[in-house]
Amino acid sequence: MAVDGNVVGAATLSMTQSLALFGSFLPKFSDIGRADPDKDSDVVQDVRLGELAAVLMTLGIGGMTSALTGSAIPSVVALLTCGGLVVLYEYALRSKAYA
Repeated sequence: MAVDGNVVGAATLSMTQSLALFGSFLPKFSDIGRADPDKDSDVVQDVRLGELAAVLMTLGIGGMTSALTGSAIPSVVALLTCGGLVVLYEYALRSKAYA
């Protein structure tokens, strides 16, 4: 099954933009890992709002690129990337690795 290069390019755009948006909207992993979720409610709020903003923008980009290419693949890639990154940031928030 041949894959259209435009779809691959759009899916790659969705994934890389997701990485960039999460990096822009959320604190660094080292800052998140040092925070105590029970005491540092500001850090928890920053992470959750950053996740929301990054997910909404990433899904918007995925949706637009899917509409332009006529394929659902960019949206699916955006959704999977968002899911993985949210899990990773939530793990860092709850992890005591830096404590």
